[in-house]
Amino acid sequence: MATPQEDHESIARQIGSANLLDLRASTGLSQAQFAAVIGLSDRALRRYERGERELPQAMRVAIIKAFKIDPLASGQLALELGLGGAKLSPSATTRTGMQGDFWVELKREGQDFREQNYSPLGQLFLKTRDCAYLSATMYFAAKHIALAFDLPFGFEINGIDWVFLGAFLVIVLLFSSVVAELPLLKIVRHLLTSVKDGRAL
Repeated sequence: MATPQEDHESIARQIGSANLLDLRASTGLSQAQFAAVIGLSDRALRRYERGERELPQAMRVAIIKAFKIDPLASGQLALELGLGGAKLSPSATTRTGMQGDFWVELKREGQDFREQNYSPLGQLFLKTRDCAYLSATMYFAAKHIALAFDLPFGFEINGIDWVFLGAFLVIVLLFSSVVAELPLLKIVRHLLTSVKDGRAL
């Protein structure tokens, strides 16, 4: 007797198989051409089209990217599983969690990179550099705010705030090394996607 999991896998295989055949027919591509577009061998594509194997996530994503069609659309799967009324789209709280996860994941990636590429002494040096840069930046910003509102702030000797000058030098000297470690393209892409989707950063 088939288990619920086996039944679900069978349904996914059937839907994927039927949709793959329909999609390929609509494109007018041969098996070899279609397989090449999504990075498969002819043999592997035949197995998916016959429903012998469940379409893996990587191939599903490749098809979505190439043809803008999901061969295992959530709505279609839900109907076949008797869950037609289920809400399968991520909720607002889920999306917010995903946004938070991005920054957590970014921090973890940075830590992993340092552990793999630097000795313990090198990692300690980088942490010290980060703390010095953060402290200098915060003092520099606070001093500017104080000047803008004519508030007393700083450590002046003979009318010169040497800490302010020191903070400026630290920022200038460390700026390139700090920025070099930032995955700027990844951050910019995330921010642009967030703005486009209307999500909170």
